[in-house]
Amino acid sequence: MSKRIGVAARAAAGARTRAVATPRGLWVEVEPGFHVGNDGLQYLGSITVVPGRGFEASGPRSDVIGIFSDLDDAKAAVASASASVAPEGESLLR
Repeated sequence: MSKRIGVAARAAAGARTRAVATPRGLWVEVEPGFHVGNDGLQYLGSITVVPGRGFEASGPRSDVIGIFSDLDDAKAAVASASASVAPEGESLLR
């Protein structure tokens, strides 16, 4: 393996490791205080700012997950909840 390919491979492996620590998906603030997430394959859910309380996180089926003091914690909770929800017509049990 060439030195250049080895360096690129290590950099890519490091990027995958760092990505685990950040909330999954693309998050967009579509209106002030309202964020929606998508991971390219599915809708993850939404987060709404609740003044004086924090960030209310809702899953892909609009089920409230909880209220969080930190936006990144709310994003991580939504991503985690969406991972456990099967797409329409599919069972989580195999």
